[in-house]
Amino acid sequence: MNYLHHFDTATNVEACVAGAGDFGRGILRQAQQMPGMNARIAVDISAETAAQAFEKAGIPASQIAVCQTQDEASDAWQAGKFVACGDLEVVKHLDFDILVESTGIPNAGATHAASALKAGKHVGIATKETESVVGPYLTRLGNRHGRLFTPLDGDQPSLLIGLVTWAQTLGFEIIAAGKSSEYDFVWDEADQAICCNGTRFDAPDMADLWTLPEGDERSVVRARGEHLSAIPQISAPDLCEMTNVANATGLTPDHPAFHALVLRTHEVPTLLDLEGNGGVLSGTGRLEVFNCLRRPDELSFAGGVFVVVRCEDAHAWEVLDGKGHILSRSKKSAMVYLPRHLLGLEAPISLLDAVLKGLPSGGGQATRPAVDLVARATVSLSKGQELEMKGHHRHIAGLKPEVHPAAALVDATPVPFYLLPGAVLKRDVAAGQLISVADVQLPDSTLLHLRREQDAMFFSTAESSSEPA
Repeated sequence: MNYLHHFDTATNVEACVAGAGDFGRGILRQAQQMPGMNARIAVDISAETAAQAFEKAGIPASQIAVCQTQDEASDAWQAGKFVACGDLEVVKHLDFDILVESTGIPNAGATHAASALKAGKHVGIATKETESVVGPYLTRLGNRHGRLFTPLDGDQPSLLIGLVTWAQTLGFEIIAAGKSSEYDFVWDEADQAICCNGTRFDAPDMADLWTLPEGDERSVVRARGEHLSAIPQISAPDLCEMTNVANATGLTPDHPAFHALVLRTHEVPTLLDLEGNGGVLSGTGRLEVFNCLRRPDELSFAGGVFVVVRCEDAHAWEVLDGKGHILSRSKKSAMVYLPRHLLGLEAPISLLDAVLKGLPSGGGQATRPAVDLVARATVSLSKGQELEMKGHHRHIAGLKPEVHPAAALVDATPVPFYLLPGAVLKRDVAAGQLISVADVQLPDSTLLHLRREQDAMFFSTAESSSEPA
């Protein structure tokens, strides 16, 4: 596709960025050099923080207005300034087309998205945590108001949905689809160690586990995982993103905790195939995450996305094999992949698609709550303990993520992972137990209210209004 023919860049798309961290700041920067795109409004924890994001994106301080009120924002907007504020309500009335929600804070994402949709703005969501809990509801709320709620290119869910639907359009049978984890496992042979996300881990047996022997691939890959057990091999963000892809595409995980194998890039189609073909999967149409194992001089998968497809035409795939495409050892499957995601630098493609073409980058109205990201205790937890979300990766100490079939919130239901921050345990929870609604007192929040509305839309046992307001 020729993108220069795809968009009418004579029309400027105006974006407001809520959450001007790494992702949001990339959009602020990229919009300055794009025809047909402006991003003159930034919202962050304070107006001063938003102004700093503009400055880091290269905007001169003289062009930035720090605004505390709607009147100040209106005056700055009319004067052609870049508007920085600490509250979406201060700028919601301005004439922008689409809100980029990239705060990474689950409840803030829900509050911002719902408010913007009701105000007649499209919403591009980079806060995957919010989408994993109430994405189907917000999709339909947008539809009710004639607007789109969509994930954004630059994040793996949108990129993977694009790759999956590309493969489906071409008629390929999808065996598996997914992403590599955010941080590669980089083997330093001389040091006999693996480096991952800046941390060194001893790996004295890796030389014996580097190559997979013919016919014994699965046992050696299992041994790799055990040898590297000190390195986290799955994370809440990984499974959160796959939850959103599952709800958009209908693909499902093979196992609630995923296989999360440690694989070299060329090994992916061999192991992520059916068990009968030497892989680990019990069926096709599976979602998966793998950890990319490589030497320092080998190319990174860079948190990219992939599909493993069935090789239906032996001659065609023999030709492609000869050109360097990655086939399984059985030659029955092959991997097609995008070894990158560029965060906010490529997100404007989705913004233009939403505003100018009326096209979502996600599942659109096909999005349904098929699965939930939930939490299993890894240690014993005590009554009265508060669950706290921490760090860049939004983890909760003592809990590990799993993906289970979605259900309405009743006592026995496992709680969606990102409803748990701030929850207080009402009773002791044993190690190995899923956290259920009956186990916790959930904090009152926009996210919880919207989730109950979503339950009423899709599950007959839920008690609430079934129409988005």
